[in-house]
Amino acid sequence: MTCKNLDELFAKIRTITGVGDIGYHEIRDGRLNPVHKTNTDALGVEKWKSTHAERPVYIEKTPILKELLNTGKASSIANTKSDSRSDDAFFLFGIDSILIIPVVQEECIKGIICIASIGKLHEFSKEEINECTKAVNKHFNS
Repeated sequence: MTCKNLDELFAKIRTITGVGDIGYHEIRDGRLNPVHKTNTDALGVEKWKSTHAERPVYIEKTPILKELLNTGKASSIANTKSDSRSDDAFFLFGIDSILIIPVVQEECIKGIICIASIGKLHEFSKEEINECTKAVNKHFNS
């Protein structure tokens, strides 16, 4: 998986949602491992990676990630400040709204795509969630 390929996927997702902060994490050893993200003014790649290194995000301690792994389906939070599934990492990164899509390969969840609205709330519509999920599945399984 090259960064260029991920950038193409991220561009599709941005077109669908209008949200520009998009990242891919692999799931290893029960935690998120940042791989690649868009480089934006709101959150640069180096800050994203260094913050994850300093403050790892563990699946078992993160309600929305536990939910996602149990259901195998995309999950969204329209307002991280008022949703009990939010994680401290969302606040560290300044995330107001988030859509998380599982990366499923060979019937296992290998990672996640996070689409994070920073600086303003964004309610992800069913259509946005469906279109992004299709794009992710096509990208990782074609």
